[in-house]
Amino acid sequence: MIQSKMIEPESGRTLGVLITEGGSMLPPGYVANPETFDFPIITERVEGAHMDRLWARDPSIEHALIVAAERLVERGAIALTSDCGLFSWHQSAVATAVNVPVVLSSLPLLPLLLRQTAASRKVGLLSVSLPSPYDEETLGLRSQTDRSRVVFGGCEGAYEQSVKTCSPAEVTLSEKMTGLEADVIAGATRLRASHPDIAAILLTCTAFPCVAPTLRKQIGLPVYGITDLCRLTMGALS
Repeated sequence: MIQSKMIEPESGRTLGVLITEGGSMLPPGYVANPETFDFPIITERVEGAHMDRLWARDPSIEHALIVAAERLVERGAIALTSDCGLFSWHQSAVATAVNVPVVLSSLPLLPLLLRQTAASRKVGLLSVSLPSPYDEETLGLRSQTDRSRVVFGGCEGAYEQSVKTCSPAEVTLSEKMTGLEADVIAGATRLRASHPDIAAILLTCTAFPCVAPTLRKQIGLPVYGITDLCRLTMGALS
């Protein structure tokens, strides 16, 4: 469980972060790192939310996810997010259960990115690996035209380099992040080489925004992730 070093906030502008079982802290840029944002965060562990169950879309996780979400709201969260894009499968259920904005992944940005780019251009979704785990409903795409403008890329190796899986104890966080950065840049480079008409990249893994500044410089494209959506959401709230 990620241990937040923060005191319960008093400002009233608090982001609640739902976290998986077994997660560890990543550097600033990671959604569950309290230094990432200029507003406070609080966290709640989702009981039983191990990565293998999330990948398998285990429906039994949903109840624990809703319980944790309700607890965050009771503690003062005015918006909710998560530390794993795979929670997106439960976006609708959690949004229905609580009376605050819910953005469990970066995917709600996808329709916006399609609208803000020319119809002749594409948006690249960069995930941990291929094939993409997200179906049409989760992506929020309403038309085949929109679907045809979304292309998928994988960062094979990034999953093992992130904090979502067990890594050898002798591997330092710095070494993990170096590997993560290399894998994400390689994945984005392959994606752009395959689809030169990409206008923007959307990161679906919550670990990837840690290396987004470097990625933007490397590929020269707009790069969006969960932390951008969190800032947008919190900025709209008092």
